[in-house]
Amino acid sequence: MLQVAGVLVGVLVALWVAQRLWEMYRIRQRETVEDALKILWDCAERGTSSAPEVIAGRLKLSLRATLRLLQDMSEHGLVRFEGGQVCLTPAGKALGLQVLRAHRLWERYLSDNTEVPLAEVHRLADKQEHRLTPQDVRKLEAHLGYPRHDPHGDPIPREDEDVPAQVGVPLTDWPEGQPARIVHIEDEPEAIFAQALAEGLLPGTDIIVQEQSPQGVRLTVDGNDIWLASVVASHVHVIARPAVEERPQPGMTLADLKPGQRARVVAIAPDIRGLLRRRLLDLGFTRGAVVQAVLRSSFGRGDPTAYRVRGTLIALRREHAQRIYVESIPTEEGVIYEHQAHVEPDVAVDA
Repeated sequence: MLQVAGVLVGVLVALWVAQRLWEMYRIRQRETVEDALKILWDCAERGTSSAPEVIAGRLKLSLRATLRLLQDMSEHGLVRFEGGQVCLTPAGKALGLQVLRAHRLWERYLSDNTEVPLAEVHRLADKQEHRLTPQDVRKLEAHLGYPRHDPHGDPIPREDEDVPAQVGVPLTDWPEGQPARIVHIEDEPEAIFAQALAEGLLPGTDIIVQEQSPQGVRLTVDGNDIWLASVVASHVHVIARPAVEERPQPGMTLADLKPGQRARVVAIAPDIRGLLRRRLLDLGFTRGAVVQAVLRSSFGRGDPTAYRVRGTLIALRREHAQRIYVESIPTEEGVIYEHQAHVEPDVAVDA
């Protein structure tokens, strides 16, 4: 009897293990399909090749495995083949848009509300994008104030629209002496992206190319000379710097925020330069960052004020807060995502 019971328990355990393995396989398959749809959307957005070989390289799969995957997706009405390229069907485009929005919104969230280094947000978003439901994505978008771009400069499409990426030229192709503005930095490979960040380059940064050579590019950023190897510079995309600078409505600054009010950084006043400008950028007051006024000092007429930016409390004097232009964004009550992200303890820093 005991022997029969033991056999029965063994069978039940084996069945449970088999079921778990099958569930893990199905989840992984679903994530791979979603990754492929996101890649195909990205290819269509940028106007680049979507040949099976390209998809295989970006998925890090063999060509044979990728072709099997694409054939299965075709049979389920998600993709079609046209002249050696893989194209999204309306159903595939809708699902791909959902994954893409989840990815870029989560990158925006990590960048604006946590201390996760910008070089790591892409990897973390790659995991979280598969866990967010369409309802989660809508709530996250509202919580962030409906941002238009992710931290790398890529557009965040609305749920019901198709927004092409802003056209940019690789820095290696930009003419010498002509002012430019960075609109996008490729987030892969991570090592190259990290090098661009280490030089203080972000979407929205204005630069001037001083010298082009096969080895690299020498440029001026905020009065400082920077040298980028060609392999790094080719991943940085720029457009002509607008003749008229954008300004928030009408002259709102960080100093105007009341405790609890949230806003998005639009620009730092052009007269703030050198070490102070670099200090403010290093503290997280970059274009697009979400800032919340938390607490005003009880001394000196409320100066300084504590602001929360990228998960950290920063004590900023009024004279500096008045030189940071912002635009107000709505506060979405009851939407908390912090439990899903790694957030370090607050650290107060006096700028």
